[in-house]
Amino acid sequence: MNRKLYRMVKIFRMAARALLTHKLRSILSILGIVCGVMAVLSMISIGAGAKNEALRQIEQLGTRNIYLKAVSLTQGQEYKARRQLSTGLSADDAAMIKRVCQSVEDVSCIKKVSASITGIGKDILPQFIACSASMADLQNLFMRHGRFILRSDVENENKVCVIGSDVARRLGPNLQLGGHIRIGNHLFKMVGILKQHDYTIKKTSAISIRNYNEMVFIPLGMEKIIARSSSPRGPSSTGLSEIIIKIKETGQVIDAASIIRRIMEVAHHGVEDFQMVVPQELLKQSQKTMRLFNVILGAIAGISLLVGGIGIMNIMLATVSERMREIGIRRAVGATRGHIIMQFLAESVILTFSGGIFGIASGMVAVLLITTVAGWEIAITSWAIFLPLIVSVLVGISFGIYPAYRAAFMNPIAALRHE
Repeated sequence: MNRKLYRMVKIFRMAARALLTHKLRSILSILGIVCGVMAVLSMISIGAGAKNEALRQIEQLGTRNIYLKAVSLTQGQEYKARRQLSTGLSADDAAMIKRVCQSVEDVSCIKKVSASITGIGKDILPQFIACSASMADLQNLFMRHGRFILRSDVENENKVCVIGSDVARRLGPNLQLGGHIRIGNHLFKMVGILKQHDYTIKKTSAISIRNYNEMVFIPLGMEKIIARSSSPRGPSSTGLSEIIIKIKETGQVIDAASIIRRIMEVAHHGVEDFQMVVPQELLKQSQKTMRLFNVILGAIAGISLLVGGIGIMNIMLATVSERMREIGIRRAVGATRGHIIMQFLAESVILTFSGGIFGIASGMVAVLLITTVAGWEIAITSWAIFLPLIVSVLVGISFGIYPAYRAAFMNPIAALRHE
């Protein structure tokens, strides 16, 4: 075993010395491999980063959630809505969905309004929403202090509020639970402060992921009280801004979405004054786009590796022609065909392995530049490093076999006569 290992080390040492005698040629021959490996590493890293981002988005939005969002209407759509007596999203829609669709576990209604709050001598303008008690459960909101809005707060029209962690910080360290802050022209009792919410996620094209750290929550219905001193914000001053629907099982989401869409179409008499967003569908679209991107980048990487492999084969064939006399001498002094094959395969593998190393280094620099310039999330995994390296070695073996066999099966006498 030790003798075989020593022989392999000796063969690779001889191959390395042979390659170093033509440094420039060796460097030029691996450029295709470098580009191919760089493309493979970039493809895997960008794809993994996009997948992680999509998974975080789906987790943030909720794997079992469906969103109904009020939208702005054109003049023609507004006329149709008035004629069909459709007033946008409403609490009646939420109640009907929960009653008719058996897959629904819970529903939360949201109304966005604009207001300022005053407390501890500071005026700030947070994002401000009125919501039902189920909002915290549907959006995975956790309390740092106190409690969230209760169903009794909504039913009794209690003037209470819950604030996000950033709002609490900006209002100052003297802010305490049970204290009052002025929202518009009304005093609201602060009953809870949210834990810091992860907001490292960008907005999707279909729905904005809210920064709950900068929000103030009041019971649904209280927005009517403060609306007298604040301008309503959103597509409708009377309807809800959004309805969040939680489905019982993840596997029921797509079917439930079809049922809910039909319920809304009937309830709104065909007026398209709402938009349905299903996070599972967004994830599928994102994955489909990334698969297409990976196919394109994979094709580019494959072409680069193919060109690099052909370049390696050309260089090795030229090397065989140049070293015919050396091959003849080695065969004459007892070298077997296996020894010749191993030496030339070793040279090919060393070339492609070196190209793989430089390609990985270049790929890591490339993905870091992409992260800096484009702001994309990149995930450099061990898979992204080892796969292109293994592929580069396989390319070396595949494209080095023919030159190696050509050298090994060369006529020794003809090789010795070659000048």
